Amino acid sequence: MIVAIANNKGGVAKTTIAVHFATWLARQGKKVLLVDLDTQGSVARFLGLPPADELAELFLAVLNLSPARRPPFRSFLTGVPEYQDLVVIRGWGRSADLEAMLATNAARAGGIQTVAGIAADVLRAAIAPVVNVAEVVIDTGPYAGTLQQAALLIADHVFVPGVPEPATDAGVLDIARRLREVNRGITGLIPTKIVNCHIHGATIASWQRALPNIVYYDPPHRMPGLPRRVIWGEIVGYGRPIWNITPKEWSVRRAVKEAATEMEAVVRRMAYDAEIGSN
Repeated sequence: MIVAIANNKGGVAKTTIAVHFATWLARQGKKVLLVDLDTQGSVARFLGLPPADELAELFLAVLNLSPARRPPFRSFLTGVPEYQDLVVIRGWGRSADLEAMLATNAARAGGIQTVAGIAADVLRAAIAPVVNVAEVVIDTGPYAGTLQQAALLIADHVFVPGVPEPATDAGVLDIARRLREVNRGITGLIPTKIVNCHIHGATIASWQRALPNIVYYDPPHRMPGLPRRVIWGEIVGYGRPIWNITPKEWSVRRAVKEAATEMEAVVRRMAYDAEIGSN
């Protein structure tokens, strides 16, 4: 199963959700590949790993070398301490160059394929060695670029996190529009960093009216979204997901437990909607 986490806006918890979904699946005994399409290298930072351009190197190998001449797929993977069933393909600064490279390849093809179509073919070929034996989680960057579009095209399910404010609406609507163009839809819309105010409440209500059954916000039934604004903004600095942080490491112990409970509810629902069963 291929799952993409996407929104055109930054700071809405895409990487937070991608990392926690991947590590949660690994904790359930699943084999997981986490792919970082962002140039910021946030996935590596979140997992306490040094940044690297594994994604760019893998794309270059797929674009320029026949399968027989490519380095072993495992050479593009990095293991994650404490998670023996999780490997990562790290993205970093050179990922930005891929947009231009893919455009050049599209031009050489004489317009037969779109840039996004070529990017999707390359991304599909890049992860082909594991797609049938592992769950694939793709973290996209905060922009509607070629790599994000490739992820949308190959993903079986797309989850869209968003701060429930007017500034996020455009990104949510654009993802929905582009999925409709390929007869697809958003699997789950996850309100994040929620504040108890009129704007956030009204925006969530409008999402629920427009997208019934896919908005992950129903506090009476233990589906609260991810409202812990401070925790989800700071936790990346620990270099570990919240499952690996003890209450003693946080000044407000109750808050970290509540945040973990919120994330558990979200990722369980994601796994259910993506039809990823437990072992």
